[in-house]
Amino acid sequence: MKQIYTTFMALVALMLLMTGCYEDKGNYDYHELDKVEIDTTNVNMLSQYSIMRFDTLHLEPKVLFNGSDAADAPLRYVWTIYSATSGTGSNLVIDTISTERVLDCPITRTGGNYYVQLTVTNINDGIRQFFRIPVAVSEVFDGGWMVFYEKADKPGYSDLALIFNPWTKLNVNYNRFYSDLYETTNGECLEGRPVRCLDIAVSLASGNNYVGLCTDRTLVGVSENGIEKALEFDDFFHEAPKTMSPIWYGEHGSGVMSGQNSEILLNGNDIYTNTYSFSATQGRTTKFSVAKFADGIGTLAPWNAEVANTLNYGIVVYDQTHQCFRYAAYNEASLERFEAQDNTIAAFDVNNTGMELVMGDWGKGVSMGSSLRPYDYLIMKKGDEYYLAVANFATSTPSSPNIGIGLYPMNALCENISKVSSMAASHVGSYIYYAAGNKVYDFAYDSKLDATVAWTAPSEDEEVTCVRIMKYYHGTVYGFGMVPKYDNLIHIATWNEKERKGHVYQYLINAASGILDTEKCYDYVIPGKVKDMAWKFSMQ
Repeated sequence: MKQIYTTFMALVALMLLMTGCYEDKGNYDYHELDKVEIDTTNVNMLSQYSIMRFDTLHLEPKVLFNGSDAADAPLRYVWTIYSATSGTGSNLVIDTISTERVLDCPITRTGGNYYVQLTVTNINDGIRQFFRIPVAVSEVFDGGWMVFYEKADKPGYSDLALIFNPWTKLNVNYNRFYSDLYETTNGECLEGRPVRCLDIAVSLASGNNYVGLCTDRTLVGVSENGIEKALEFDDFFHEAPKTMSPIWYGEHGSGVMSGQNSEILLNGNDIYTNTYSFSATQGRTTKFSVAKFADGIGTLAPWNAEVANTLNYGIVVYDQTHQCFRYAAYNEASLERFEAQDNTIAAFDVNNTGMELVMGDWGKGVSMGSSLRPYDYLIMKKGDEYYLAVANFATSTPSSPNIGIGLYPMNALCENISKVSSMAASHVGSYIYYAAGNKVYDFAYDSKLDATVAWTAPSEDEEVTCVRIMKYYHGTVYGFGMVPKYDNLIHIATWNEKERKGHVYQYLINAASGILDTEKCYDYVIPGKVKDMAWKFSMQ
């Protein structure tokens, strides 16, 4: 045992001797760490910011590297934005908005309270410095003019633009324009080519409604004030159809009849209605039920009579195959024929027009103001002959013998009518506008005079794709002056195929004559081909 112990101690002594003789050849070149500072003094920066959504936020703090603000310092910059609140309903996504030293970019996040943060990373050692600042973002989408277009850079997809100026929004003195709102807000494109955009005032309280965006592939509902997707196609139905192929989206009723107004969808050749009541506190609570049915119904036109101020109809549609109008009573599922018409007093027979419906709009009717009882103005054709048909679905009943109250031949009076691409009917004067090529024409149908050129596009390469007059279907909103420049403002959308660029032009009009005041114009570049435009509801 003693010999083992002695041997062990000898080995320990040898190891200590070897360790003591080891030469440390390590390279220990010690130096001070780089000093990175983010300095916000004397650079005109606020302690917090309140901006409107899509406004540009400019922040330029000093960033010092070892006491110097040299631009070539080995630093990496990342600006991010994230919610300043947490909990249910909070958007917890962290977005990178810039990788430049100076932040200068639009803030696209929806309304709310956020932090904008700068992270500065020293590339040499990976050490980071941080700076953040509170930013309150306010929405501005409580009114304005909607522009629904097919995206130029993504054919087959749609998006929404909004125009805010003193002509399209009450009590403002600014001019703002926002495009690509759907994709920017929801992080995805809206599939399909545009059919219609419509803000249905289910509630008379701002923020309780949604905007319906209908394409030939789907229908979605977006929040009224934020354009965030709130309703998928299936959410509109108690039991959704298997295929999504909308051809028309609209409404029926003048708004003043609570519980007697309907949201309309023509999906393929099926007709869906959703009868709703107004509420000051609630938004949409009802859904599309089963499709309407009828014996021998043909192919439907993409149209319905929208502003019928009567309880006699729940919907009125047009059968292109059998060239007749059909109706269903409120909350009834069966489509019916009208009673026989008296050809001695009716301008045309709604049960057998002998014509194809090309397009239509509601306009001047039997009364004004909050009652809002307009007629339907329809461009129709028989062979190569075009007509302006006027129908009274506002005050008639299904047994009225003279629903077709006017029929005006157009070929001899209306230049280029065979190339018509859009139309709008006046609610206060006896005229319509129709677009053909790069021109908009004013047709005063009662005068029996030739249509006159009301407007010509600045370029021959611009084709007019959409014409709308400022008006709104809701009689109360309309009659009490909540719609800015109602009946006195025209919106003209064009498309330049060579440049792949659209425009929207706005002009005030003489409501009595339809003559445009071209001394002043608002002009907006649209990143796509406009199919529809409409006023966005506001209780201002």
